[in-house]
Amino acid sequence: MRKIFCFISFLGALTGCYHEPELYPDVPPVCFENEVLPVIQSSCVRSGCHGGGEAFALNDYSAIANHVTPGKPMASELHKVISTDYGFLRMPPPPDEPLTPSQIDKISLWILQGAENTSCQETCDTLNITFSGSVMGVLNTYCRGCHSGDNPSGGFILTDYPSVKIMADNGKLSGSINWQTGYLPMPENQDKLSACNLAIIRKWIAADTPNN
Repeated sequence: MRKIFCFISFLGALTGCYHEPELYPDVPPVCFENEVLPVIQSSCVRSGCHGGGEAFALNDYSAIANHVTPGKPMASELHKVISTDYGFLRMPPPPDEPLTPSQIDKISLWILQGAENTSCQETCDTLNITFSGSVMGVLNTYCRGCHSGDNPSGGFILTDYPSVKIMADNGKLSGSINWQTGYLPMPENQDKLSACNLAIIRKWIAADTPNN
């Protein structure tokens, strides 16, 4: 069960509600480097936003740690701005898409677990690949922040099957994530996707991009 919390904005005029996941002993720890950082980099560390040197920098662990209170999502500035429904307070701001509920839950759980600078060995399943689970899991983590909303980077949307299939069929998806000559390396301002994630997308394309 989730606990529902409300807060009053710093302007004292608006309120918003958001939820915090319960901390159960059998819930595996959230890995900062693998599960939190890529989402924040994709959605928040963009030109003119929250890169290094900005007042609200979110480009690496030390910068992000300045805006969280370990163990207390509700007291963390980062969690408040990604959770609110009010456009002018929400981050990323409109016209960019907000983080998904699952992404917000993941960041909330990471803070609840202590907001540590952790990295985990990646579990790679390249045998049971689906578009909805495997492929969109990669794209939501590393690409959705830039390639969604009313003003997607490069004009490319990567949030649903039809739009992703277009980029797969014309070769731009593969060319960009594999950092091939003539393509802009993606994800922008991040490391190259892992061998596991590259294999997932490569095998999905080789299987004729099924919508499964």
